Amino acid sequence: MSTPIGGATRGLWIEPSEVHKAAAAARKVAHDIPEDVKALFTPTDTAVAGLVGFQSAQAIDDCLEAWTKALRSLAGMVGGAADAVSGSGKSLTDEDQERRKAFRGPYAPGSSPAPGLYGRY
Repeated sequence: MSTPIGGATRGLWIEPSEVHKAAAAARKVAHDIPEDVKALFTPTDTAVAGLVGFQSAQAIDDCLEAWTKALRSLAGMVGGAADAVSGSGKSLTDEDQERRKAFRGPYAPGSSPAPGLYGRY
């Protein structure tokens, strides 16, 4: 997403396209987590059914429920992070476009000053 800038600045150069890719990847993970959790239901139900009468059956079921809640919460947090990263990428792109427009001002090559910019002359 960023590369070091050489010289005395020692700053970073942000690549907006990479920021957008990171947001898309996080969004995909957030979407995939709940679907992946569903894959645990059948084997867990099978294990619980095979342990009828044992206290471990309820413990396994409770464990699945706790992990399901935790993973759904994680999916929400990752989705929120995806939104934040996407928003920062959009802000970066918007600001870059605004700076570009600013350089096209009245002094840019090929442009003429706005009427009245220098008074009557």
